[in-house]
Order: sequence, then C-alpha cells, then structure tokens
Amino acid sequence: MLIKDQVEEKLKVLTKHKFVHITDRCNSAIFVAMSIAKNASESNKILIPDQGGWFSYKKYPKYFDLEIVEVRTDKGVIDLEDLKEKVKDASGFIFSSFAGYYAEQPLEGLSSICREAGCLIIEDASGSVGDETLCNGDLSDIIVGSFGQWKPVDCGCGGFISISNSKLRDLGKDALSISKVHPATYEEILKGLESNKLRKLLELQKHVKEELKEFEIFHKDKRGVNVVVAKNPEIIKYCNDKNYPYVICPKYIRVNEEAISIELKRLDL
Repeated sequence: MLIKDQVEEKLKVLTKHKFVHITDRCNSAIFVAMSIAKNASESNKILIPDQGGWFSYKKYPKYFDLEIVEVRTDKGVIDLEDLKEKVKDASGFIFSSFAGYYAEQPLEGLSSICREAGCLIIEDASGSVGDETLCNGDLSDIIVGSFGQWKPVDCGCGGFISISNSKLRDLGKDALSISKVHPATYEEILKGLESNKLRKLLELQKHVKEELKEFEIFHKDKRGVNVVVAKNPEIIKYCNDKNYPYVICPKYIRVNEEAISIELKRLDL
C-alpha cells in the first residue's frame, strides 16, 4: 500500500469518516469546508465561536458571501443555550474541539443541537487528532486539522479534511481540487500520526495545572494541550523557569481576557 493510502486509511479510522483528503495546510481544509457549507444550505450564515477559534474562521466565509455570526462562549467553551438560538437558520458551525487549544468542547451536546437544526458541524481537530472523545466523525459532519508546526501531529506542514458522506464531498470537489501536497509530506504525516505526542501533552497539562493550582486557571477541569491562567507576573516567572513558551492574551485564538497561555503544544515531547 502506498504511503498516501496508509495516511488516508489511518485518518479514516481516527475520524470515523468515509472520505479523507490531505491538504497543503489546515487553512485549505477550512476553505473547502466553507465551500461545502455554502453549497449545502440556502442559508448564508456561518457560526463561529466568539473566542478560542482560528483566524480563518473570520476570513474565509467572506469569500463565499457567508455572514459570520459569533456564538457566545465561556472563555472559548461554547454556550449551548446561545447556540440553540443562533443555529436555527445557520448553514454551518465551525469550532475548535479544544477551545484555544486548552479547553475541551461539549461535543456531544453541541452536535445534538446542530443535528436537530440541520446545521453542518465542522470540527477543527488540529489539537485533538487521535483523541478518543474528540475528532469524532460520529458527532461531526466535517473534520479539518493541521499537521503544521507546534501541533500534536507536528510535521511542519500539511493538513486534512475528512467528510462523512459522498453528498458533502461532491459539494466541495471543486475546492478540493486546488490543494496539492508534496509526496514527501505523507511519510512525515504518517510518523506524526503514530507518535504519542497528544497523550504526552494531555498528561503534561494535568501536571502543570497541579503545579499552578493556587492560581486562577481558566477551565481547570477541562482537558487540553495548553494551560491558560489569569495574567500574573508569577506565571511568567514560572514559564521562564520551566522553559515553557507562552503568549499574552487577550487573543481571539486563545481567550479574549487578560491571561497567559502556556503553550505546551510547542514543546518537543
């Protein structure tokens, strides 16, 4: 079996989806997902989280004349009651399965609400590929993900889109045709998929939270691959002492509050 086929078969198992396409980057996969959302419904609305997402969520819908509607969150974690109100006339909802890479979304509840409303569920699993609960094609219609730098599957480049059925795949076939991947990328992706980095990051997150339990940890009981703590000079000192990378918030891609995101996912584990 060719390495390309091995990668696709592995991702089909991990995502529980019938169709997988490797892309040059996750942004290309998101572009395809927006194309499908545009063609799958008469609605011109796409839902995104108000924080804890990715830059392309705000950029790519505009190429398809999709109106962006933000769903309220609790520091990135979806407010299901607000989702119930806004999902009624939406074509799709794109969100990160780990909000800001640090807090697990209520995927089952979120999926149930969207399915009842006929809203396309687009899960960005860049931080959760291989997780037993997230990156779950039983609960998502489309899954996108990145194999770029500082991801749990870190190949420096590449991404993917998985799609639950042939009807949705056909709606995105024109957009799928624009993404080409260098053959050498497949070997790197396969190595990354067979690594244990995600498991190591989840364990490290628990360890860091225990060490910082006296501080204000955002969503301290939720799984993720980063740790976000209310802004405090002691946290910066802790990161410097431990050689942990960090970013200062507010940032849409993490949390819109004064905080420090400890970027454990950037570590070479």
